Amino acid sequence: MASLQRDPSGTFHICFRYGGLRFKRSLKTTDQRKASAASVRVAENIRLAENGRLVLPDDADIPTFLLSDGKVTSQPRKLSTITLGELFEVYQERIPAGALEPSTLKSAGVHMRHFVRLIGPKKTLRSLTNSELQEYITIRSKEKGKRGNVSGTTIRKELATLGSLWNWAISQELVEKPFPRRGLVFPKRDDKPPFQTWQQIEHQIKRGQMTVEQADPLWDCLYLNTTELDELLAHIEKSSGYSFLYPMSLLAAHTGMRRSELCRSRDTDIDLQAGTILVQERKRNKSSRTSRLLPISKRLKVVLAEWLDTKPASPFTFPEDHRYCRQRKVQDDEGCVAPDEATHHLSMVLANTKWKNIRGWHIFRHSFISNCATKGIDQRFIDTWVGHQTDEQRRRYRHLFPDSQKKALDSVFT
Repeated sequence: MASLQRDPSGTFHICFRYGGLRFKRSLKTTDQRKASAASVRVAENIRLAENGRLVLPDDADIPTFLLSDGKVTSQPRKLSTITLGELFEVYQERIPAGALEPSTLKSAGVHMRHFVRLIGPKKTLRSLTNSELQEYITIRSKEKGKRGNVSGTTIRKELATLGSLWNWAISQELVEKPFPRRGLVFPKRDDKPPFQTWQQIEHQIKRGQMTVEQADPLWDCLYLNTTELDELLAHIEKSSGYSFLYPMSLLAAHTGMRRSELCRSRDTDIDLQAGTILVQERKRNKSSRTSRLLPISKRLKVVLAEWLDTKPASPFTFPEDHRYCRQRKVQDDEGCVAPDEATHHLSMVLANTKWKNIRGWHIFRHSFISNCATKGIDQRFIDTWVGHQTDEQRRRYRHLFPDSQKKALDSVFT
């Protein structure tokens, strides 16, 4: 079955399906009679091909072949044969060095391995159908993740990765057809809970008689008040065998910096005289690397001054400590503490203590944002300090602006 479409310029395009694939080709005419004749001819040739009376060469450009009644006057264009197993490898080979962050490439590699595992490494992109992607979504939604089944959010990220690589492949003339994503159905996503105090989480667990597994997601939204933060930082300072861990933790707690930003921080980013630190960002802008300037608290200024005077010689604020280095792959910024090492060191200090439910370095960022909000600090300042850009990022701590919300409500019922 063939149909016609007309673009704004008046030129007709023919659309049809053959062998499970959808094709669209310009007829290079604005004459409806000629376009209709071509449509009838293509429909008849599809019928002949399906009946075996017209044989398509393996390397034939199908639209050209069918439009010419099987009498191609020029060498047919060979269809792309790039496979799912080859796509990510070719992508890595062709993109410029430094175009993407190592963490981004690592995530993309993980996503693509799932597609290769479930759909097959030899599956060509041009033969991949919408129904196969839907089957992939269904299978992934039934597989086990870190906490229960793989979430709809994770599956959407995987499809976004494949779609991004697919669009790049189109630009490189590695595949002809668009990414067949339209109409796919995903599992419903659960909103992340708002940030909550330790007492609020324990109250919910007790009231709901939750199991460890049921309570697990709640600890992801934990934030510590300033008293609890001071207690945690004191524990890290006293218990850690890694000299960098306390100053790095304090820097995280007093600025809301991300783990990766802490690790790649350099001495030259810190201006103790001005009381500021320049945070080097990697993902805010895809075409350039950006930064944001943060104020330093009095306590942090004292600790950083002492640390910078005593730390090992290195351009990095937190140099790699080879005495405690674990085996790992080469990192982007060789010479600084790697993010996975920082997480390992922190988890070792917190294990088997009252702080065992803390989920890595993000607790400091959660707590910084939440404590600023509870003190009524202008949201624009918070956004500037932590690099928030979307309303979705702000929503989880908006309920912590009690004074602002009370004043807004009082203005209604004055």
